[in-house]
Amino acid sequence: MVWMKETIDILEYDGTLAGFYTVIDLSFRRHQFPAVVLNPVTTENNLFPPEWIKTDEKKAAKIGRRLREVLTPNNYVFLHDGFNTSLENKETYLLHALHIALDTKDHLQNFIGKPEILALDTAIRALYGEAHQYKGFVRFEYVEDVLFATITPKHYCLPYICPHFAKRYPKEKVMIYDETHQLLACMENGGYRLLENITLPEDQFLQGNDIVGAQWRAFLEGVTIKERINPEAQRNHLPLRFRSQMTEFQ
Repeated sequence: MVWMKETIDILEYDGTLAGFYTVIDLSFRRHQFPAVVLNPVTTENNLFPPEWIKTDEKKAAKIGRRLREVLTPNNYVFLHDGFNTSLENKETYLLHALHIALDTKDHLQNFIGKPEILALDTAIRALYGEAHQYKGFVRFEYVEDVLFATITPKHYCLPYICPHFAKRYPKEKVMIYDETHQLLACMENGGYRLLENITLPEDQFLQGNDIVGAQWRAFLEGVTIKERINPEAQRNHLPLRFRSQMTEFQ
């Protein structure tokens, strides 16, 4: 196993996967685990300023290829999914997990006794759970000839739900916007692509196009038995945070 030293270093990077691969390269070349790795979401004022790690695309590509070569498929997916969670200080946990994965062919989930693996495993389960919920909670509206929806996930789960909707609407043009991560998914002919750093216009460009939404709300109002409305049970099955983008709650 590669020898690694715990440090009090604070690193900061741009939050991208390529940026994190650059952090991996630096950390293992130095044989050091940083105490904290900050990204644009977690950046904060510190008594000691962090060391900025500039993304190196060539090094990142090399590290990405190397990880796919040396890690088992299960462990590669575990680390990749861990990166897509919103777990605080996930980068340092991932560095420790990678250190373990480089020395074993066993599943990282079998090292659940280690705090870093437990934290990542819990966060990944939350990521999968959120993706599963969004498959049922996404509400589309027609904007001209495009089915459009907005979501505000905690985790980077949009790539996990795209195959579902691309398969479900193979003959439609579909767009889903992740407001949290400024990520736009464009789907057509059963495939999809992701566009990063997208900001939608502030004006409500969907306004006036929600004919289907109005019909859906009218239908739900007509079939609802008011005596059977149970807000507590509804909250248990449909958390409040999902409702802001759901037609029936607008």
